[in-house]
Amino acid sequence: MSLDAGPSRRTLLGVSAAACSACVLAACAPSGSGSGESATGGGGQGSTAPSAASGTPVQVLKLADVAVGDSSSGEANGQKLLVYRPDQETVEAFSAICTHQGCTVAPAGAEFHCPCHGSVYSAQDGTVLDGPAPKPLPRYTAAIDGDWITVTL
Repeated sequence: MSLDAGPSRRTLLGVSAAACSACVLAACAPSGSGSGESATGGGGQGSTAPSAASGTPVQVLKLADVAVGDSSSGEANGQKLLVYRPDQETVEAFSAICTHQGCTVAPAGAEFHCPCHGSVYSAQDGTVLDGPAPKPLPRYTAAIDGDWITVTL
């Protein structure tokens, strides 16, 4: 009589580790995606890029708080955001959550820096300039509305 013990312990551990890795990677991935355009106030031209969400514009920062060529952080509806102002009439907004492991990314002029593992993103378009981040920061639609910078969430 032979006893079939089923899969070996090593096989079970390997399958469990692979499943766990997939779960961790899914948890780090930013939620929501779609398409949209970055809007600008004052007749400026926005850039076309995916938008992380769509909905109602929310006031995030006073326009005076973000100098031309600089970036700043803010929050709207519980979401951490980064805002960049490349010129007088244009603003860009991105999620402040690193696409590597979910750390909060900080504004640094024309770049965004992740303090956890050193990823660097372009404040112009959210692309990765230096890894380990695997993907760009999700972009939101941003606009100048009077004295305010608004972001559509």
